[in-house]
This record gives sequence, C-alpha cells and structure tokens, in this order.
Amino acid sequence: MVKLLVADDEQKICEILNTFFSERGYHVLMAHDGPSALACIREERPHIVFLDLRMPGLDGLDILRQAKAIDPSIKIIVVTAVEDDSVVQQAKLLGATDYVTKPFTLEYLKEDVLSKVSISLYEDLRAVNEELKESVERLKNVVHGIVAAFSAVVSKIDPHYTHQHVIRTVDYASKIIQKLREQGRSSEFGGASEEVLLAGVLLHDIGKIFTPKEILYKSGPLTDEELEIMRRHPVDGAEVLERIAGLKDMAKNVRYHHERYDGSGYPEGRKGQEIPIGARIASVVDAFDAMISNRPYRKAMPVQQALEELQRYRGSQFDPQVVDTLILLYQEGKLNVNHEDHHHDPTPPKSEPVY
Repeated sequence: MVKLLVADDEQKICEILNTFFSERGYHVLMAHDGPSALACIREERPHIVFLDLRMPGLDGLDILRQAKAIDPSIKIIVVTAVEDDSVVQQAKLLGATDYVTKPFTLEYLKEDVLSKVSISLYEDLRAVNEELKESVERLKNVVHGIVAAFSAVVSKIDPHYTHQHVIRTVDYASKIIQKLREQGRSSEFGGASEEVLLAGVLLHDIGKIFTPKEILYKSGPLTDEELEIMRRHPVDGAEVLERIAGLKDMAKNVRYHHERYDGSGYPEGRKGQEIPIGARIASVVDAFDAMISNRPYRKAMPVQQALEELQRYRGSQFDPQVVDTLILLYQEGKLNVNHEDHHHDPTPPKSEPVY
C-alpha cells in the first residue's frame, strides 16, 4: 500500500486530504508541525508527501531539503498559497515533484491533485521497472558468463566432455522440456525456468574438476576406491555452485544427476519425484548421447540400440516420462543424432548399465 504523508498545520485541510486519499486506498499519515513531519519522513519513509511550506517549528524548505537527503526517491508535492510563486520555484530546485495551491476544493483534488499523485507514482514505478529490468539483464549476463566459464573448465579436464557433446545434450534437454510443456506437464518443473534447467544439464559434471586425471582418463574399469572418488563429483559440483547466489537452483540438478529413479543411485538414494526434474532429464540425455558416441573404451552404439537401453532401464535408472519423451522426439524426427562421433561397428559390444 502506498504511504502518503499530509504535513499541514491546518486541521481542516488535513481532514479533507485524509478522507480523500483514504477512500482511494492510500495509507495516510498526518503531521501538524515541521519537526513531526521530518520525524515521520525519517521513520515511515512515505512514498508521497503533501508538504505545507508554512508550518510551525521548521521551515518547509528545510524539511524538503532534509527529506531529500534522507530518501531522494520520496515524491514531495508542496502546498502553498497562489502568491508564493518564487518559493515554489525554489522548492522545485530543491527537488519538489510538483505543487498544489491553496485554497482548493474536492473537485480540484479529483481533477488536479490526484492526477499529480498518479503521475508521480507512475513515473516512479516506470523508473524502478526499468532499473529492475537492467539489473535482471546484468544478472543474466553474469550467470551466463559463469556457466560458460565452468563449462569450458570441465571440457579441458574431462576427455568425454566435448563441445559437441554439450551442444547435443542441451539440445535434447531443451526439446524434452518443450515437449513436456506441450503435454501440460509444466508443474513438473516446480517453477524453475528452462534457462535454469538447461544450465543444470550443461554443468552437471562440473564436480569433475576435483577428480584426479588418472581416474578420468583411465581406459579400463575403475577400482572400488577409484569409483568412490568418482562418485564424489555430484556433491563437489553442487557445493561449488551453491556458493553463487544465482546458481543455487542449478546446483540441485548437479547434486542429484546420478540418482536413479528406483532409489539405487547416489549421493542420497533419492527416487522418483524426489529427484529434481532437471537432474532426471540430465541423466537421460547424457546417457543417450554417451551411448551413441565413440568413447576410448568402446565404439558408439546404433541409435536404436541406445533407445532400447533407455527402455531397458526405464523406471529403474531413468525417469519413464523422460525416456518416453525422448523416444517420441526421435520418432518425430526432432533429434539430431547423426553426428561425427556416431560411427559404430556392425556388431557392437554387449551393453551394460549406463552410469
């Protein structure tokens, strides 16, 4: 509610303005002398002040000067006699928004005074809105820069995290999100924007910056100890992102992207809807693109076999809804699966669970 201070020593004027603005939804404050008006401005920070320039205890121009020093955003409309033109000009130089002349009628309040208040509020709101939009845009640019930088860091240390792999997985995820929205399943996202969900997909392996290279680059099976170290990367990555206010929502998708739909994953053994939708999508698209891409330890699978693998682990490792959506997108010809890493042997190796 808009706070409006009426600062005037004439009781009748105060009553008229109080009734007039209260009926129109304003929270009206009253002050009948200079010191009281200044104290109210300092303590209540009203949005608008109707300030009589002739009050006992403190000159109106002094109040105006001090009020603007306290809060430059306060809109101050000075109330003065018609013969005080020179004083009005001085008041405007000190930051007064406008002025109202005495004596005035209810008709004058409706046609002129209310208009001045509305214009002041509108201009203030518009300015705040523009500042907010600029701040949001600056924040987005900062977040985009941080996400891009983190992605570049991971691509330098993880041999499986290629630029093209990133582009494809984000593209798959974007199409899955769009399809789920088309199907009326937006509630799944819990209010998270597509930007946040996709950034979570992009950064899901950021924790690998803490994983020793000899483990990341190992071509053979990992030992139990090495596997335990590798499995720390979701939490390590989330803890990095949680330190940055704009990335906290993304951190959840990073922390839980190795959880399994049936609860057998890590780090917390979450299952089903307990796993954030961004993490469930990241799990599917990352596994799918990994299966149809060449890796140092195996050749790429045919796309159809990769889809069968997703089906095989549908409901255990993967979210059934996400798997079904990806398969539907493939059937509709909306997935770009013909990439340069997709060269497979005619007799691919026997499949194993995707991690």
